[in-house]
Amino acid sequence: MNTKHDPQWILNILSDKKQKVTPSREHIANIVAAHTGVFSPNEIIEEAFGMDRVTVYRILDLFELLDVIHPVLTQHGEKHYEVHGEKHHHHVVCTGCEKTSCIDCEVKRTRVKGFGEIHHSVVFTGLCDQCHSSI
Repeated sequence: MNTKHDPQWILNILSDKKQKVTPSREHIANIVAAHTGVFSPNEIIEEAFGMDRVTVYRILDLFELLDVIHPVLTQHGEKHYEVHGEKHHHHVVCTGCEKTSCIDCEVKRTRVKGFGEIHHSVVFTGLCDQCHSSI
């Protein structure tokens, strides 16, 4: 589906869904495509160098709607995202240092009558080895 660090697949989705490819959307696509793992809107805002916060949030909302990114967890009241990859997985978050790791998901995508594009998200919490050894 996507090629690591190449934003063209995001721009193609925008075009395919009849969305304008604006300079702001292209800039955020570059930033998002370069991310591996979980990221927060604030991380994107910091990398967007002066771009208006509202604009960044609107673009992230659009990317979520178009299934480019998906929400994976909320920490401290802030939603976090991950680029929508081909292999679905879940996350485990250390309650000590907030390190996040991926866990494979064995649940197949399901279909429910009257719904499309169904997603699920599970977040496990625990202590990473480093935090656990310091207890």
